[in-house]
Amino acid sequence: MTGTQTVDDPGRRTARANRFLLLTLALGAFSIGTDSLIISGLLDHIVADLHVSTAAAGQLISVFALLYAVSAPVLAALTARFDRKRLLLAALWIFVAANLLGAVAPTYPMLMASRVVAALGAGLYLPCAMVVAVGISSPERRGRAIATVAGGMSAATALGIPLGTLVGAVGHWRMTLVLVAVLSAAAALALVPGLPRVPSPAGVTLVQRLKAATHPQVLSALVTNTLACAGEFVLFIYIAPLAMGLTGVGAAGVSAFLLVWGVAAMAGSTAGGRASDAWGGQRAYTTAVAVLLAGLCAMVLLSLGQPQARWAALSVFGVLLAVISVASWALPTAQNHRIASLDIPEPTVALSLNGSSSYLGLAIGGAVGGLALAGGSLTALTATAAAFEVLALIALGLSALTTSRTGPDVR
Repeated sequence: MTGTQTVDDPGRRTARANRFLLLTLALGAFSIGTDSLIISGLLDHIVADLHVSTAAAGQLISVFALLYAVSAPVLAALTARFDRKRLLLAALWIFVAANLLGAVAPTYPMLMASRVVAALGAGLYLPCAMVVAVGISSPERRGRAIATVAGGMSAATALGIPLGTLVGAVGHWRMTLVLVAVLSAAAALALVPGLPRVPSPAGVTLVQRLKAATHPQVLSALVTNTLACAGEFVLFIYIAPLAMGLTGVGAAGVSAFLLVWGVAAMAGSTAGGRASDAWGGQRAYTTAVAVLLAGLCAMVLLSLGQPQARWAALSVFGVLLAVISVASWALPTAQNHRIASLDIPEPTVALSLNGSSSYLGLAIGGAVGGLALAGGSLTALTATAAAFEVLALIALGLSALTTSRTGPDVR
């Protein structure tokens, strides 16, 4: 189960077989990406069914995100020497069981418990899927292999979340969890016959991960990213009550707005990569945060005085949502470029912490956004989102000042 694994030579398998395996790994990532945020489009249904507040329903996302942020690096370190195939399949079946439990949960505490288990399954699966994608690919195709699996997460934002929300609107919100479970089970069953034994990579201990996080430049980048993501997710997690309150749409309209978000997200990811190549990660990231802040400030103004004409409210909200999504999804690529450009001992380990910082931001955004919504109004919600981006820009400015005094700036 550890050092006796046989290494399957990627060159001996057909390109078609490898492509199928990578797409199957991406399907698992698609399921997890859909599940991690699908609750955001179903808040009103869960509130009505389980008789809880909107803020309490939002905490289902925050708890998932917080547990993922904490468990992913810990589980990666603890299972570093485990057989990758068995670990991958175990993670998927845990995820399937968690979503089926959530689909039949009669109470809020049981639904919350299912989210805890789902987060642990996700924390096991995604890092392991990346390792397997690299392990089954030849050296010259490993970058594309990673991009394929990561594409499953992007596709979840573009398609999975709006489609899942539509399923919940047309049928029942529990059907979306069943759908996620079915997709995850399909991925697991497809991987059983074709996935080869993949050697465990050289393990990175938890101490090494924590040491990388304490490097001043890495810590600054992670803190900034957590703040920026928190602002983004204050808005996204509560997009259903926000869209309904500002535009008067129903559940189907929320699904349409989520589709706008998803399409803009794909454009933002591409824009973030091109901007990072042209300007460097630091400038691209700072620009994305500034655009995100501008979009959120405009959303604050919209919440203060909505246009009387419904078509105008729909149009303005849709445009602002697209701008915010483009900026939000430019952040991950620019953030990776920022850290990869730093002159630090363990850039790979530092990069592995990015996902945790993003999910920590998601958890903070969900928790604080819920408090803002419960204690104030939609204006309080949007202002809270904007405040996080102000803090992110301040952190970026302080980081730039520190870097200019202690060493050369990074691209």
